[in-house]
Amino acid sequence: MATERKKFTFENLVSIYFRKIHKIILTNLLFALPFGIVGFLLHLIGNNFGSVLNIVITTLVIPICYPLYAGVTKVTRNLGRGEDVDIFTTFISGVTENYKQFLIHSIILYFVFTIGVFSFSFYAGMAKVLGGMMYVMLVAVILIALWVLFMYLYIPLMTVTFELSEKDILKNSALMAIGELKVNFAALFSLAILTAICATPLIFCMGNGVAVLVVSAIMLLLIYPASFSLVSNFFIQENMMMMITGKADLIHDRKSTEEKLAQLRNESKEDFSDVDVEKVKKSKEDFIFHNGKMIKRDVLLQMIEEKESEKNE
Repeated sequence: MATERKKFTFENLVSIYFRKIHKIILTNLLFALPFGIVGFLLHLIGNNFGSVLNIVITTLVIPICYPLYAGVTKVTRNLGRGEDVDIFTTFISGVTENYKQFLIHSIILYFVFTIGVFSFSFYAGMAKVLGGMMYVMLVAVILIALWVLFMYLYIPLMTVTFELSEKDILKNSALMAIGELKVNFAALFSLAILTAICATPLIFCMGNGVAVLVVSAIMLLLIYPASFSLVSNFFIQENMMMMITGKADLIHDRKSTEEKLAQLRNESKEDFSDVDVEKVKKSKEDFIFHNGKMIKRDVLLQMIEEKESEKNE
């Protein structure tokens, strides 16, 4: 049953994608056009300096343009829910309502990305010369980068969906980046396929720098960012809603919500004797690690109460 429901949901995603492709392209243009122009101008400025400063200057496009991604996220979230979306109104409201938090996210991402690029380059070079511990450091850099990538799958959608403080957004995203590894890797695999599909035309342009630049610009302007957002939201939205609210809140399928809640409870029908209920009640943490996954504290307490009620009946 779960497999059939997942297949049906994925078919819905594909159906929505191709039925709403014109809206996806328009959303893409609203984000990618300023992103491409600003990135190009920053790169021209950076070319006047050394390669290191060029990277530092060019990647300033992240804090400058990333707040616009709030609009992309809100549009693709609503499209994924099957809603009839007014692109301009939804995009603008997404940006105006969330630009401050997205600016903070972008500054953090800028420093993490820039430091990560230099760290990877440094340890990769040192590993070839010294080996040993340098390889360990290189692997550590890759794992941290993967963790941050998983966090930034959740951060945009969580920001436009909930009214949470910056601290709570970062904390919840960090927890889900680790606690939802199966979903995260499924999303990563699908996004890798999306990237490969978008990059396929480049194979036919190899050796022609102008053609590579033109095709890359077309993919950036018309396809990639909004498609990336729509696909990532598809994988993470249900689990994110379940973790934050205890409800899947997934649009069309009330049955899927009930199945998800039933599944969560069935998975936790084991003995709760290892849980210190009083400690959980007093805890200020939003999530508690139990049975190999992060569970919202209120949801865990509710399941424990239901278990106690069953025993008393």
